[in-house]
Amino acid sequence: MADRDAHRGSEVARLLAALQPVTPGDGPGAAGSQLRIVGISGPGGVGKSYLLRHVLDVAEAPGAEPPPRWLKLGVDGSNEQARGDFFAIVDGQLARHSLLPPARPKRDYFPQLRKVASVHRSLVEAVAAELDAGAAPPEVKVAALALLKAGRRLNKVVPKTRELFDAATASDADVGPTLDEAWRLVSSLRALRTSTALPGPLRDALGTTYRGRVKNDLYNVTADALVTDLAAALGHTRGPDLLRFTHPPIPGAERLLLILDDFEALAPTLEEFLVGALVPQLAEAAFPVTLVILSRDELGAMHPAWDQHCKEYRRDEDQIHLAPFGHEAALDLLAQAGVPEARREQLYQDTQGFPFLLSLLIEELGAEGADSALFLRKFFDRTSRWMTEREREWFVRVCYLDSVNVDTLAPLFPGENVEAIQDWFEKEASIRDPAAPVFRVRPLIREKVRRYLELRSPSRHRELTERARPQ
Repeated sequence: MADRDAHRGSEVARLLAALQPVTPGDGPGAAGSQLRIVGISGPGGVGKSYLLRHVLDVAEAPGAEPPPRWLKLGVDGSNEQARGDFFAIVDGQLARHSLLPPARPKRDYFPQLRKVASVHRSLVEAVAAELDAGAAPPEVKVAALALLKAGRRLNKVVPKTRELFDAATASDADVGPTLDEAWRLVSSLRALRTSTALPGPLRDALGTTYRGRVKNDLYNVTADALVTDLAAALGHTRGPDLLRFTHPPIPGAERLLLILDDFEALAPTLEEFLVGALVPQLAEAAFPVTLVILSRDELGAMHPAWDQHCKEYRRDEDQIHLAPFGHEAALDLLAQAGVPEARREQLYQDTQGFPFLLSLLIEELGAEGADSALFLRKFFDRTSRWMTEREREWFVRVCYLDSVNVDTLAPLFPGENVEAIQDWFEKEASIRDPAAPVFRVRPLIREKVRRYLELRSPSRHRELTERARPQ
């Protein structure tokens, strides 16, 4: 689509400045720290990922001055199956087994982290076997294993939450009693007890001390291993001297750029690890670190620890909040894309300036001969890509309501907690109409989703239409 950068000039400049290396004593945090935390926030579809991709293209372009010289690692929340699995995120996505050049191909730069992940996997297997042999109800066993995979039971002070369970299992059920019972069950498992019967030196020789640390302090052990591996990859000594010989540094890499996208989806599994373990260790690292977090809400609104313990690394000018394009910018964007002048105002009203929706409509207008059904499927997939499976079902149903409130929700969600669904909708700025006097879905989105469902499942379209009809 047309270039949007002219309409984000200020944000592009601020983000480019925020990605510059930090030298000791000049960073936002305590003297000596080289950690900078950059936040990019805004509702889904406002262009957060697009902005970052553009700025990275500029920073990494041939001849860029200064050259970035970073090791770039990242993870996003697009994989629903992995969101609730701590090591599927940290070991599987963040610390990939093969990094892009100038890293050496097929060389694993994260041996210490792999060791922690291996110990954790063996614990999960032992717990799964013990659960299989027990008499607990199946749903409790599923919940117990989900808690363990999320890394929560292996930390002493981390609370159990509905958000954690949803991230791990995407369950539609009322999980309160199940989660409580699962928590008690996991706490009683033999596989997670730390034996003290053996003398300390013998436990060390058998590896049980390290295993016990993984059981009791998973987040700090994981953060320590990850930062040790990163230090070696960036030419610093933090762990065993042997790492300098077995894992020489990546040529030209001097600092770390760590990117967490779709953070609201990752937060139930990663947030406590970040604020309680990884950020403190990165703040003391011998190498510069820029942590970029893309999320719908500003970090301080997501978890109090971002303000209480991490605020010194979060300069105000490094926190970028994106809003939809204004009237003039949106019309200019549509003009650049070749949209006839007679249609521009209506398209702006339909999209209310959201870059994501504007890009979809421009794509539809420019796709001569495109299959309408295929476009509607693409529209639905892209509009709901930030949602869980359960939220996607809510999304489809609320598109059949003229106004969304606890009374109108009830016929569409018999027997369900409509208060929770209403709370979700009120916070879902990417689909909610901000200009309406009532809570309702944006008219453009509502029209496309209903049309898509009508083509996909005519009987269900008729059923939801009837159920949503005012009584």
